[in-house]
Amino acid sequence: MGRATRLSDEADPRRTQHRIATAPDGHLVAVEITGDDRLKLIKSLPHRWPEVMMARERGDTIEQIHRWAHCSEEDLRQGLVDCYAWLETELHDLAARRAKLLS
Repeated sequence: MGRATRLSDEADPRRTQHRIATAPDGHLVAVEITGDDRLKLIKSLPHRWPEVMMARERGDTIEQIHRWAHCSEEDLRQGLVDCYAWLETELHDLAARRAKLLS
């Protein structure tokens, strides 16, 4: 029997991710995105969003973050949606830039 893993283990943002991107020769390649790459992008967010994102990624609830961030839960939720959308776009772009270096 295989070893069971928790879903949260697989979804850990600190783990190295493999993203598919297109190399200059047109082939699809798996590009590694490390937890450090992700953290660097998160830390480039403005204002207190790096703190909020890091708290969320370590498992803090919206309610817990809301208490110390001093903003409405609705604004916090929308801000997180916007931040994650931006982050995913940046990670996709990073993978595409790295794929250009491969051939």
